Amino acid sequence: MPTSIIGLFENEDTAGKVVIALTEIGCNEDKIETVAKSKAEKVTKLLVEAGYEQGKARQYSEVLQKGGALIIAEVDDNKADEALSAMRRFEVLTPEALLERIGGESSEEGTAQVIEETLEVGKTQTSSGKRLKTSVSERDVEETVKLREDNVEVERTRADRTLKPEEAAKAFQETTIEVEGVTEKPVVSKQAHVVEEVALTKESGEREVTVIDTVRRQDVHVEDIDRKSSSSKKS
Repeated sequence: MPTSIIGLFENEDTAGKVVIALTEIGCNEDKIETVAKSKAEKVTKLLVEAGYEQGKARQYSEVLQKGGALIIAEVDDNKADEALSAMRRFEVLTPEALLERIGGESSEEGTAQVIEETLEVGKTQTSSGKRLKTSVSERDVEETVKLREDNVEVERTRADRTLKPEEAAKAFQETTIEVEGVTEKPVVSKQAHVVEEVALTKESGEREVTVIDTVRRQDVHVEDIDRKSSSSKKS
């Protein structure tokens, strides 16, 4: 599942180096977008789509109107930590830190910054589901049916009987005798029956995911400098 990570840098040159570092660890260059002043109006929309709050997204947009460069990279979950580490090899700035750097005046005084990283987790969408696909298979079946079959047989019986004259007159006539038999044959027909219905349903819900990562903080410690002056003695 892809994850959106962002990084704010002082200028486009630095951002270009970050893009190279991300591609070297295997991130898809087509999924990495660098947004600078000329495209600052796109920032709010892009960050909202990545899961950032409207106010936070607008803050980045306002800062980019004055300078800096923002990288929005969509990386696989298994490369998210490595991608964040690659970004951190360069100076990742907060919107406030970039504003201070852009608008700061030169001074003879030495200054140091307290820098604290914040973990900003966006979200992206992927789609998954199930597909119903029908297929037709064949199988052999057996059914037993009883069939009636009549057989007409010829039976001859030897006889030795003398006909009377009147019987003989009637006997010598052409006659036809028919006996028919019935034979049954199987007739096959097929009937389709619905034996099961399969339906796809979709239920929407929400789940909470806790993202754990490491953020850095740079503190400024004040120390007193006690230098001893050297002296020489003459004897």
